Amino acid sequence: MTRRRNDQRTAIAGPALIIVCALHSVVGGLAASPVVGQALADGWYGAMTSGLEVALWFLMTGFFGLALGVAMTSLERAGRMPWPVSIALLAIALIGVAAAPVSGFLLVLVAGVIAVVQSARLQRRRASDAPGAGESAVGTPDPRVIAGGDR
Repeated sequence: MTRRRNDQRTAIAGPALIIVCALHSVVGGLAASPVVGQALADGWYGAMTSGLEVALWFLMTGFFGLALGVAMTSLERAGRMPWPVSIALLAIALIGVAAAPVSGFLLVLVAGVIAVVQSARLQRRRASDAPGAGESAVGTPDPRVIAGGDR
């Protein structure tokens, strides 16, 4: 019986960023709950104070990171991790680590390094899957099918 290969690729960098940012949001939400609760009680609109600025910055970066992690996961599963995405995440992490060495940016740095590795790996895979010069991708048999399955 021939096993069908799933086109869905494993995502690593996106889920790593989701985990980091989910933790970031939970910690930020717990730490900021008194300030945010007071702002909500006073009427949210125009409630910005210095204490709320820090809480809002913390929460918004966490939620933005969650959205980015979901997008990165989709890209990875599609076999695409654009270099600008991985390099930007790595640069943000490096700037954050330089500014706050003992912080959650260390975990973002791990996700950034994974993203760069994924970009390189997926680019190599796409390059090896591309037809050579003068060959047509249309009608070219899959070598795994000819060999009788996955290699």
